[in-house]
Amino acid sequence: MRLPALRWMLDPATSLLALRLRAQEGGRMSHDAAWRLARVARHPDEMVYRHHGHLVEDIPNEAQ
Repeated sequence: MRLPALRWMLDPATSLLALRLRAQEGGRMSHDAAWRLARVARHPDEMVYRHHGHLVEDIPNEAQ
């Protein structure tokens, strides 16, 4: 199952807010970034997960 579909099923209110955020930004914001922002807005206790997937450490280091 694709991540956007799973997010719609698990938390439709956050997904709807993410769509509204993207529309306000004129589509310049990715769906993933909008969803994370919407999730933190609705669930501030999950702030620690906001940057998950956007950390430099997550990029594989091919030089090693």
